[in-house]
Amino acid sequence: MNLPNRITVGRFVASLVFFLLLIIMDAQDGTGWLFPLIAMILFILVVSTDALDGYYARKYNLTTDFGRIADPMVDKIMVCGTFILLTASTWAGHLLPAWVVVLIVAREFMVSGLRGYIESKGVEFGANRAGKSKMVSQSVVIPSILLYQIVREAYPLEEWAATIAFYLSRVIIALALVLTLYSGFLYVTKAAQILRAEKED
Repeated sequence: MNLPNRITVGRFVASLVFFLLLIIMDAQDGTGWLFPLIAMILFILVVSTDALDGYYARKYNLTTDFGRIADPMVDKIMVCGTFILLTASTWAGHLLPAWVVVLIVAREFMVSGLRGYIESKGVEFGANRAGKSKMVSQSVVIPSILLYQIVREAYPLEEWAATIAFYLSRVIIALALVLTLYSGFLYVTKAAQILRAEKED
């Protein structure tokens, strides 16, 4: 297994550790500020290494079918899995509504299915700028929610700080939802154009 694929596998393992931290936090109805801080740092590390595997794969010509499939899959597992755990938790469920998570996860499944179908016909169907912006916005949502929990636990008497962190997270969630739906619309439009052109040929 080459270096880029090892990085991808390492990110997947780190994702499972991150999920375990969230489960522990929920089981104990919050665990003070330390656990969410550790979780936030781990998430940022996992997300920040996302570009490393692709960089090394392109620079040293180490691109593999495994990496091409596994890399975006790990991204989706990390983000969608985290959203599901957060919306089901006792401490973040009020901040991240279930219907928002349903829309985000549904969009990811839909685009993945479209990409697989279009590429099976030999047509490239890679990520566009809106899709990348969507991924960035979703990745910012999770640290913002963890930051809210850190502030709430670390400064229980400073309600104004928790309120600011709460509404900041809500704004970021709203932005991520808009970008998620918008990028999904662009992918559907692009897929429809490709399929229409295929029928005309």
